[in-house]
Amino acid sequence: MKQRDPIQFGKHTLTFEEPGIAVHIYRGPITVDDMRILVALPDMDEHEGKFQLALFDMQAFGGLDSTARKMGAERPRPAGTYYSAYVGATFKMRVVVALFMRAANLLQGQKNVSAFFEDHESAKAWLIACREKHLAADKR
Repeated sequence: MKQRDPIQFGKHTLTFEEPGIAVHIYRGPITVDDMRILVALPDMDEHEGKFQLALFDMQAFGGLDSTARKMGAERPRPAGTYYSAYVGATFKMRVVVALFMRAANLLQGQKNVSAFFEDHESAKAWLIACREKHLAADKR
C-alpha cells in the first residue's frame, strides 16, 4: 500500500492502514462541509477497483444533517464491492445502516457488505477476512 497522509476534516480523521483499509474516526456531527470533503475523495486504488475496505469508528459520532446524508448517498461508488466495518455503533445507528445498505443494494446490486463490532481489532480482522475471501474468489 502506498503511504498516505491522514486527512483531517472538521473534528474527524481519515487514516489508512494495511492492507488498504480506510479508517474513519468520527468525533461529533458530520457537517455539510465535512461531507463535501469526504465525497470529493476518490476510492483507494490498492484493490484495483474490485473492492474497498473501510472501518468506521462511530463511538463519538454525533449524527449528520439531511443535506450531508443526501450528499453521501449520492456519492459515486465505482468499486465492485464495499466492505464496511462499524465500531461502537448504537442500536439506532445499526438499524439506520442496515436500512441504508439494503436500499443501496436494491439500487446498485449486491455491492455493499457491512458488519458491526465493539472494537477496532475485531473490525479489522473481519475486513482482512473479507479481503482474503474476495481475492480467493478472484483466483477461481
